[in-house]
Amino acid sequence: MNHYDARGEALSTEQLASVAAYEQALDLFNSLRLDPVTVLQPALEADPDFISGHLMMAGFMLSAFDGQLLPAARASLEAASASHLRPNVRERSFQAALQLWADGDLGRANRLLGRHVIDHPRDLFALQLTHMSDLVLGQTTMLRDRVGRALCQWKEGDAGYGYVLGMHAFGLEECNEYTRAESLGRHALDLHAHDTWAVHAVAHVYEMQGRVDEGIRWLTTGTAHWQQDNALAVHNHWHLALMHLSNEDPASALALYDRAIAPGAASMAMDLVDASALLWRLGLRGVDVASRWTVLASRWREQAVWGWSVFNDVHALVALVGDGDAAKVAAARRAVEAVPPTAPAPWWSEAGSLCEAVTAFGEGRYAHCAELLLPLLPDTHGFGGSQAQRSLIHLTATEAARRAGDAALWQALRSEGMARKTSIAPVAHHERLLRAA
Repeated sequence: MNHYDARGEALSTEQLASVAAYEQALDLFNSLRLDPVTVLQPALEADPDFISGHLMMAGFMLSAFDGQLLPAARASLEAASASHLRPNVRERSFQAALQLWADGDLGRANRLLGRHVIDHPRDLFALQLTHMSDLVLGQTTMLRDRVGRALCQWKEGDAGYGYVLGMHAFGLEECNEYTRAESLGRHALDLHAHDTWAVHAVAHVYEMQGRVDEGIRWLTTGTAHWQQDNALAVHNHWHLALMHLSNEDPASALALYDRAIAPGAASMAMDLVDASALLWRLGLRGVDVASRWTVLASRWREQAVWGWSVFNDVHALVALVGDGDAAKVAAARRAVEAVPPTAPAPWWSEAGSLCEAVTAFGEGRYAHCAELLLPLLPDTHGFGGSQAQRSLIHLTATEAARRAGDAALWQALRSEGMARKTSIAPVAHHERLLRAA
């Protein structure tokens, strides 16, 4: 028997209460509030045949991009298959994509999801999962265009429409369409005040345009809805820390790390990624963070599932290098290098060079680090993540060149980095920064 969600998509269930739980959990997930799992789980216990509910639970597990949760995702997919109800066309399509993802083939899963949201553009949960996988796979233009393909099937007043706009805003930002991104992100927040992804999209605009003071105000004014009990709390604090670094205030960035970014008992892989990225940036600036690496490296050793994500693996390696345990670094690199060349993860052929460069930097072999990173810089999209996250590669190459005494390369890379963020500033300002460097 089918009931329908608020966007007209059929859900295989015989219980209206299951539909209500689905909608409530979806709204929490759309806004990244915690905890949609605790809303959905009782509904699944009361209605074990609820196919879309099991698929949603699998999606929750997969969206964490944490290899530890793959077994739970597979169990949810098995529960969907065990339902006594017959899945509808949308559910069969969605399950096929999620199964590939749970089996570790995110690339093929993303392609199936892409077709799924063409055929079912009002499947809001699938659209958000596809958007998230596009980000992890580094598919920058699809962050914009995937949502763009669906927009003609949505209108103002539709349940969840603001969340669709928030996703589109982020995609526009990643494609350097900053004016449209900021406007759309603000409109998304007008429609859904709890849309943390829209907050995040506008923060990215400020970060990429170098509008530091505006960015700090944006992330420190009226932010109670995402500061805690939110899956993006650590990440938005990470953005705030980057703005403090841009403002030449590493002390505030370090204080934010200790208060809101350092790993806790509930930290997931994406939180550990932010912690690694911030400590490494602070270290590039000469800030002493040695005592913090040990705790973070320990958490990565507990949680790392090597070979599933280049993005996660490199950030885990960064923590191990920061901690300075050569044996553990070597073991981690062996695990990465053991991944077969047919691995579906993007950019795997470059992972070895990137890992070698990070290791070289940690060992003080700065010229070798810069030499390895320079050919990777023209196209870092496959590393995954956002422009702001991928900038870690460029920053490392720049500092490696400086420490190696390669003044020409250092000045060139520094000029390139500043040119990206000073497009709204006078040319004279850019030249003054270069002279000061």
